[in-house]
Formats: sequence, structure tokens, C-alpha cells
Amino acid sequence: MVLECLPHLGALLTSVVKILNVHLNRENFRKLFDSITKEWQQLKLSQDLYILEEVTIRGSKMAKLYRNTLLICMALFLLIPLIPPMLDIVLPLNETRPRQQLVNVNYVLFDSDNYFFYVYLQLSWASVVVSISIVTVDSLLMLIVHHNSGLFVVCGHQIQKNTRNLNSFTNEVMSERYTYKQIRNCVIMHNKAIEFYDILDENNRISYMIQTGLNMIGITTTAVQTVINLDRPGESIKSAVLCGANQFHLFMLSLPGQILVDHCTELTKQFRYDSTWYGAPIGVQKMLYMMQIRTRRPCTLTACGLYQMNIENFGTTFKTCMSYITMIMSLKG
Repeated sequence: MVLECLPHLGALLTSVVKILNVHLNRENFRKLFDSITKEWQQLKLSQDLYILEEVTIRGSKMAKLYRNTLLICMALFLLIPLIPPMLDIVLPLNETRPRQQLVNVNYVLFDSDNYFFYVYLQLSWASVVVSISIVTVDSLLMLIVHHNSGLFVVCGHQIQKNTRNLNSFTNEVMSERYTYKQIRNCVIMHNKAIEFYDILDENNRISYMIQTGLNMIGITTTAVQTVINLDRPGESIKSAVLCGANQFHLFMLSLPGQILVDHCTELTKQFRYDSTWYGAPIGVQKMLYMMQIRTRRPCTLTACGLYQMNIENFGTTFKTCMSYITMIMSLKG
């Protein structure tokens, strides 16, 4: 009974953690939204907005894929308990097929089997609220992380453009002043991107740690239930759907962090190989050198500073879950 309830309790706690995280850090999130508004307005003037738009559009597509996938899993999860009642209507037998509720619940005041559809509606509504809460908060964070990534992409583009055009002016003094001004704006943009990252990482450190732990519990317990209930196809399929949803959720928690790291690393490569910073005036080189020092330390989203949210660690976590599954199955055997 406890093993069956753990995945559902984990999903409920995950949604609560996400909502509480946004609520408790609402001032920091307001700073992020204000920063996003200002940066979009500034980039409109510099004609580099299209670069940021490309990155955020990719984030929007990722969020849409995530929403659709989890909502499809939710729909499958909600439909499975309705299969026996539907078969009783379409292909009736001499007796009523056994019915399995979404979650094994025990109401003290009445027998839930006698009020199957009423209990089903209540549990379905709770499942919808939990799923939409998770999807909404995660989609928002994906867009915020992609905006942060886009700022680093804009910095890389500006460095390439401004160091490439060092000799575009015939007047040496005018060229130096123009380059200095443009590089200074780029350094300011890079500093804003780092400040944005600092707030974003601070907002989600504890939340990521709790969610990663809950996901590991969910993946392990649902996988064990899938194997145990192979003689009951309905229960096995329901557990498999939950297991897949938990895996996909953990993957999508890790993917934005990987994208942010990739764009930070790409900025470092652009400094070294794609720009002609060494041909810039000394004052400009000093600014770029300070910027180079900071780019050597990638911006990584972490869970309390102990676990980095990236694809490599997702694979490690998944392997750990498989080890736990094997251990639990051996104990049950």
C-alpha cells in the first residue's frame, strides 16, 4: 500500500514545492521579469533582438513539447480506470468487470467502491490540478533559462561583430572610441547576464534538490510496481505511464541547465577562436580580459550547490534509480 501511494504523494509534493518556490521567491522572480523587459527594450535599439528571439523561440518550442507530453501522460493515466466500465457497456459479460481506482484510497465514512465515479471525479480533478501546476511552473522556468542563455549568445555575437570591424574607420581615434563604447556595452550585457543567472540559481537551488529526490523516488517505485503488477495489465500500464512521466520530468529539469552551460561554453570558445580581440586597443583588451576570466567559470544551475542540473548527471541519476530498482526487486524476490 505504501509503495503504491509514494509516486502519487511525490507528484503532489513536487507541485507544492514548485508553487511554494515561486511564492517564496516572488520578489526575485519580479526582478527577473523586470530585467527581461528592460533587456528586450534595449536590444531593440541595438538591432540584436533577433538573436535573443531565436533562443527564446527554441525555449518556447521545448516548453510546448514538455506540456504536450506530460498532458498526454496525464490523459492516459486518467483513461485507464475507465476501460473496465466502458467494456461493460461495449462488450458486457455476465458479471461486472473489477474496477480499479486512480489511486487506492480509503474513505472512512463510506465505501469508495460504491461511489466509484464520484471518487474518480474527485481524484481526476486533483490529478489535473497537480499536473497543470507542474507544467505551468516548469514551462515558465524553461523560458526564463532560455532568456538567460540568449543573453550570452548576444554577448558572443557582439564581441565577434565589434572586434571584426576594428578597421572599419579611417580615423584611428574615432575607431578606438567607437570600439571602446561597443565593447563596454557588451561587458555590461555580460554582467547583466551573470547577475540574472545568480538570481535564477539562488531561486531554484532548494527546489531542484527536493524535486530531484522526489523524482528518484517516483521513478524507482513506479518501475517496481510495473514489474510486480505484470499479471494485472491495467495497474502495470498505469505504473509504466507514471514511470515514463517521472523520467521525462527529470530529463526536462536537467535540459535547461545543460543548454545554459552550453551557451556559456560557446561564449568562451568565441573569445578564443572566433574574435580578433588581440587586435583591439589596450583599453579594450583590458575590458575583454576581465570578461574572459569570468567566462572560464560556466554558469551552472545546481541543486543546493551539490548536484549540477545537466544531462550527464541525469544519466547518473537514472543509473542510480536502476540500481535501487534491482535492489528492491531482489528483496521482494
